[in-house]
Amino acid sequence: MERHMKEQLSAYLDGELSQAERQEVEAHLETCETCQELLEDFLQLKDHFVLSFSSVEAPENLESQVMRSLRVRTSAAEKYAGLLILLCILIPSVILYALAGTVIMKLVHGLSKFMITLMYAVSHFILSIPVLSGMTILLSLSILAVSFYSLKRLLHTTVS
Repeated sequence: MERHMKEQLSAYLDGELSQAERQEVEAHLETCETCQELLEDFLQLKDHFVLSFSSVEAPENLESQVMRSLRVRTSAAEKYAGLLILLCILIPSVILYALAGTVIMKLVHGLSKFMITLMYAVSHFILSIPVLSGMTILLSLSILAVSFYSLKRLLHTTVS
């Protein structure tokens, strides 16, 4: 059974094949009448499309009409986009609160108490060791100095 090159014929017509593929298709076309007929059909179809599309002319104001239409559609979509986003956030939040509100509130309350206790324990630990207290004070002062210097430069470049 002879293998036909239906897929390659279109690429052959459009000049999309490499030199080796092009030679392979041409060699096949010399011996295969089916592919020759198909190539002729493709050529006629291509000529028909070229003639059909060359006779069609776009109106002079086509671009402005398209842009105007896009602006109208965009502005209509923008009106409802904010409402849609709000509903997409609000509805799941209400459902989640209704289903698990008390559990979530207890978890948040417990987490906040844990964080306060952890901060107290860390600060107590730092204060109990004099070297850590001194390092903490030095770190805080250096962060404050760098922040002051950065703010001064930022304000100076903004004013200039």
